Amino acid sequence: MPRSLLLPSSLCASVALVAGGVVLAAAPAHAEPADQPSFEQCAAPFPAADLVDGQTVTGLTTAGRTRGSATEPEPFTGTYVDTLESDDGDILVFDLAGSRITHEDGTVDAGVWSGISGSPVYAEDGRLVGAVAYTFGSLQGSSIAGVTPAEDIYALRDGDDRAEGPDDVLLSSAQRARLVAAGAPAKELGSGARRIAPVSAINLPAKFRAGYDRIAKRAKAPSRDVAAGGATQGVEVPIVAGGNLAAADSYGSISAYGLGTATAVCGDKVVGWGHPFDFRNASRTIHGASTSLIQADGAYSYKLGNLAAPMGALTHDGLAGIVGRLGRTVDSALITSTARSDGDPARTYRTTVPNPGALAELAATHAYRDAALAQDQLGGGEAVVSYTVKGTSTEDGSPVTLSRTNRYSVTDYLGEYLAEGVAGDIYTLQDNEFANLDIDSVTIDDTLTSPYKALKIGSVDRYDPARKRWNRIASSGTLTVKKGTSMTLRLNLVRADKYSRATPTSLTTVVATSKAAYGTGRLRIAGADDLHDDEDEYYDELAPWDEDEDYFEEEDPLTIPEKEPTSAQEVASMLERQLRNDRILVSHDYFSTRYDVVNTDRRLVTPSVVRGVVQYRLRYVR
Repeated sequence: MPRSLLLPSSLCASVALVAGGVVLAAAPAHAEPADQPSFEQCAAPFPAADLVDGQTVTGLTTAGRTRGSATEPEPFTGTYVDTLESDDGDILVFDLAGSRITHEDGTVDAGVWSGISGSPVYAEDGRLVGAVAYTFGSLQGSSIAGVTPAEDIYALRDGDDRAEGPDDVLLSSAQRARLVAAGAPAKELGSGARRIAPVSAINLPAKFRAGYDRIAKRAKAPSRDVAAGGATQGVEVPIVAGGNLAAADSYGSISAYGLGTATAVCGDKVVGWGHPFDFRNASRTIHGASTSLIQADGAYSYKLGNLAAPMGALTHDGLAGIVGRLGRTVDSALITSTARSDGDPARTYRTTVPNPGALAELAATHAYRDAALAQDQLGGGEAVVSYTVKGTSTEDGSPVTLSRTNRYSVTDYLGEYLAEGVAGDIYTLQDNEFANLDIDSVTIDDTLTSPYKALKIGSVDRYDPARKRWNRIASSGTLTVKKGTSMTLRLNLVRADKYSRATPTSLTTVVATSKAAYGTGRLRIAGADDLHDDEDEYYDELAPWDEDEDYFEEEDPLTIPEKEPTSAQEVASMLERQLRNDRILVSHDYFSTRYDVVNTDRRLVTPSVVRGVVQYRLRYVR
């Protein structure tokens, strides 16, 4: 079975950019509390119906203004403005101040920044009013925020299916008038309230943005903000009301997670965010985090933070927020990747992935990122990559293993080609129709070299045994061959294009014909990398990993027709038998009777990837 997380534990922390929707314009001045207030971790709910115009509240969040406030919640204040009513959940509107939302003079600082979602808001008697979760359309930062009521937060904690909330609320004329009267600028209100976009981050250098976006798009993964990674930190940050709360698809060398704020901690249950992650239950770990800073950026102000050790696991991703349980373990896959380039020392990286639905995407990102780090560039070249995927069938507990090696040589996007190969196989294995799999580990070993080297089939010679010489034959057409004899061919491989630095070479192969051959046959000689010939259109032509399709198409010139698999391990074995890009497939098809087709194949080993296809019709004579 997959290994379980030992909680708490020392893990890598990574800096992540938290970006999402934020809000609108300037607000009246509020004095910041002089003393640090103290509130119950699981405060009793304050009925939203009891709120009165102008009622003051105190909130807690983690803005990182000082070293202590990087993990310790600090206060902000607020004034009740109005309630936006909806059949599927009300929004409480407050004008907030302090804690980087506003300056001391009341002018907007960062506004209601991304990552503040879930920050608890308390009445004067200490009861929980709700969690900051909404914003209004704007062009600049604002202190106006929508709050998810405490009743909905606790109903979510208790598993009440009625714990809902609206995604969007259109403002009526009366509601707009009341908000304007309370000090919200009409031009900044937009059409109504909307949830602060669920925030998601992955620690990668900004230069990796375009490549990662292509990987995520092909995997149909949720959009994540790319941010630079931080140093490894084996820290444990407790999850407390008003403190950071992260839900992670992965952590370690590559951390992919959403970051918000915890609203309440009731025993071993944690509730936060006030809105969903992606509104789909998934196997994710929950973490504390330390805030580095709040970056004021108008309508796009955001939090920078460091992910800490896992403290438990997510149990529900609902409309009113997320719920996790402290101390809960979750089965995870471990990605271990080693990359080296041109004689440099190998570097090894490790990432834990609790969410199996994100495994293909994150393994692809690992391969892509590691290739770029080893090369110290996002460019072309050549790579030989080996990977092993180990899992267990949940049906009968039987092990399933996939081990494969491939070679890539391209002028650009080398890391993305590696990513495609690794992730495509992982997805196909996970998507098998025979058994659910718990993937335990993915191990990737990658050796990169420069420069780019690729070959193509330039010409074909046929040996004439009578005259003892080679004759050049056309790249297509009809070849006459005597039944029951062999035909010797020489394949002349040349540089694939003017950029290639490959050394031209020749390979000899023998095609045997059967005495039982009937009618005409077909001979096809294909470089296994032929499908990658057009690099510019490569990503447009290939289907997404999760698109329904047969494992192997018989019309594909680069595959061998096989029997349909009957188990997950057979799917893995079929993937292992697929051609490497540095192979040539010589395929001979002929009729043994009028209706029965026989196929014979040979695989030729070459020193580099090979492109090109030549095809001949064979006419058999006696």
